Amino acid sequence: MKKTFKLSVLCIAMLGLTACSDDDTDTSGLENQIEQLEAQNAELNTKNTELTAANDSLVEDNANLVTKADELQTKAVGYISTFAHQCAEEGVNFDYIDPNAPADEEPLVAAFASAMASDDCMSCHNYEGSDPANVPHGDYGTCSNCHDSPHEETPPVDPGDPQDPTFPQPEPDDTLVDGKTGASGSFYYGTGSFLNADYLAQRLNGSIYNYEWKEVSDGSGAKTLKTACGLQNREYMADMFPNDGKEYQLSAIKNQMGAKLVTTVNKFTDDETAEMVETPNVAIFGYGMKLEDDGNYYVSMSIGKNNTCYNAVTEGETRLAYYEYSPMLSAKFERNMGARILGTIDYERTALKGFDWVTEVPGLGAGEDFTPSDVDWTKVGACSLVIKVDGIIPLG
Repeated sequence: MKKTFKLSVLCIAMLGLTACSDDDTDTSGLENQIEQLEAQNAELNTKNTELTAANDSLVEDNANLVTKADELQTKAVGYISTFAHQCAEEGVNFDYIDPNAPADEEPLVAAFASAMASDDCMSCHNYEGSDPANVPHGDYGTCSNCHDSPHEETPPVDPGDPQDPTFPQPEPDDTLVDGKTGASGSFYYGTGSFLNADYLAQRLNGSIYNYEWKEVSDGSGAKTLKTACGLQNREYMADMFPNDGKEYQLSAIKNQMGAKLVTTVNKFTDDETAEMVETPNVAIFGYGMKLEDDGNYYVSMSIGKNNTCYNAVTEGETRLAYYEYSPMLSAKFERNMGARILGTIDYERTALKGFDWVTEVPGLGAGEDFTPSDVDWTKVGACSLVIKVDGIIPLG
């Protein structure tokens, strides 16, 4: 039966054989063929199993390679995240220098500041013509009026505890109101206030340095990453080069660290009631503070003839506020920091100038101790105010 079945199957498969029948007695040749075909089939099955296993292994290896490639890509993106990293890929190696690092940690900061500043004072503080709009920035006139050492910056000296008061502090009472100083009490915003005059001066006079890419079209910048990596002061740039085919240069920026407010009182006669009216006047100007040889601290600013100048000179006093706000900090007294300054006008150090912002009005210049009644305001175009610091009180 077994031979008959095999023979039948073979006969069906082999169309060219027509003499197959149950009467055949010699089937050895066919049986040999069957055995060969079975061996070949077994061999093919074995190879198929091996190839399936190899394919499964290749699929697994490919998945692993894809995962590894994604990991490497992620690392590459994370690595090339600064201008220094970009340049390293171009074979230009240098270390990034934080321009705002503390002087004791980064000695090159002084060199950075020096590189940013001009050593020609008058190119910064004087101007051609009589139009005040041409004045480069807020410190007008001769260098002697605005600098001890023009454009020289030295590493700051540690002034001590910011909350160690230089001046007597207001004492709170049950009302929590101090009309004389305007303070809410020494207990409020104490840890967020710069009550130490030296520390306040360091913050108030300090600056934040930064570099940014500025698009230009005059041939002074760089169009390629390779060229950008060779620019002067490249080590101070943190942001990646745009590398979009446009031309860019390294632009240095120097901003003050906090806002500076000046408050005075407007006094005028109401047209309808003919009564004297007083209103608050608040303005934002740049000013500095320093300790003079007489042991007093002074705040100085140069501004145009305006309400602040008129009120301060006429009334002889002003209040100032210095405020730093860090929106990313969660602690209230770290997020809000600064101080308020109580001051009176020093008429001998103050100078009132003409409409060219340079020429001092006769009798009203620095070194001339004038009084408010001496001022003819029709001749005044600008004011170099010097305010003696009488107190430093908490921010809030």
